[in-house]
Amino acid sequence: MRLMNAVILFGAMLSLAVSVATAGVANAALETPDPVIHVVKSGDNLGRLSERYGISIGALALANDLTSSVIHLGQHLVIPDHDSPTNPEARGSDPSQAITYVIRSGDYLGHVAQEYGTTVKAIMDANNLASPLVITDQFINIPPRSGYDNGAVVTMDVAETAADSGDEIVELDDEVDELEARMRQELDNANYPYAFTESSAEITRVYQDTVTGETAGPVNVVVEYWTHVSEKRYEDAWGLLSDGFKARAHDTVFEDYVNSYRDMSLCSAEAKNVEVVSYGIVQTIVNTDVTYRTGADCTTLEFKLTLTLQSVQTSGEWNIERVAVTQSVDEYALELDPSNGELKWIDVDISAQRVYAMVGNRRVREFVASTGIARYPTVIGQFEVWVKLRTDDMRGVDLGVPWYLPDVPYVMYFFSDYGIHGTYWHDNFGTPMSHGCINLSIEDAEWLYNFSEVGTAVNVHY
Repeated sequence: MRLMNAVILFGAMLSLAVSVATAGVANAALETPDPVIHVVKSGDNLGRLSERYGISIGALALANDLTSSVIHLGQHLVIPDHDSPTNPEARGSDPSQAITYVIRSGDYLGHVAQEYGTTVKAIMDANNLASPLVITDQFINIPPRSGYDNGAVVTMDVAETAADSGDEIVELDDEVDELEARMRQELDNANYPYAFTESSAEITRVYQDTVTGETAGPVNVVVEYWTHVSEKRYEDAWGLLSDGFKARAHDTVFEDYVNSYRDMSLCSAEAKNVEVVSYGIVQTIVNTDVTYRTGADCTTLEFKLTLTLQSVQTSGEWNIERVAVTQSVDEYALELDPSNGELKWIDVDISAQRVYAMVGNRRVREFVASTGIARYPTVIGQFEVWVKLRTDDMRGVDLGVPWYLPDVPYVMYFFSDYGIHGTYWHDNFGTPMSHGCINLSIEDAEWLYNFSEVGTAVNVHY
């Protein structure tokens, strides 16, 4: 009986222990959240996912056993819930196996080689690196370590790795070199055979096509920008402009940007025939036909534009940096109707060196101006203001001597790089002084800038 009680007691204790253990497992299971899974879509890349989820590229790579930055449409990626670890642990790793390592900020090959018990030369040879220069988020392959005994990694002498790597890594000052080096290395990691022999333009094209899936990225940005504008989604459109453009055109004031379109009484806008003229590592040039429909009767305004798009280094996205009109004078066929008593337009009389703010046939205000000198005459014809910039930098070459004028105020370009703007470098108004633009005093330029809008007619004549 005593034995039976002991057995019963032991059984009860075992049952209790199992129940407690099972409950602990159940509770642990309840407390473990399901992992976040991201399904790769067109346009995704590791840089964008890193920015979106606040997780480093290294952590993303480690969580998904990635050996390069190449990801594929439909691929399921686990998004770790914290940003550590970012690389495999050196201690306890199998030295007979290669390791994928993602360069962290501040890393240099001497440090990486020391941590994993190998040499800089071995890493360079394994990755076909021409120099020990590495950049943040670059994928490298750490080969199997030959210096190990019975599975224990032999620590390499620090002096050896330092000697192999030379001086500590020096960050590249040239943004172009850094971006191009990253693209070439990542394409090489993806087994692209011409990663180190193709031209910069071709490397950019292949990288965008195979790694980011964005061969037409700049084209998409141009179309997307005017689609946002047409649908009055100005905040989305604003996000596609570079910081430099925002500052030059609108003093980085979003409401000022929105008002510029509201002043046009915009019905719709559209970008058509978008074509990449040339790819660049940092900049891409795009031509497009842009149509605005404005006013109560949705009058059509058409422009042929050349846009400079700038690549954002941290995300690989493209922003609109500059805009210029590209058509010839002969292609301009503006129908100006001064009999319209409400029509605002600008009349430029080169002979008189005067500019008039007009409403219908009525002169609202008169300004003394300086137009182009004999070797740089101001273009004549009927045009339209195609962009307004609060400030812009102007530069050129005059008789072989370069000139540069920063922060020119109240600029309104009406044809190519011909514009009406404020002038701080002379006050000799009434005499031709410019390289073709129409110089006004800063006060007069500000008044005319506020009087005008994109699409305002500009009639230039003798």
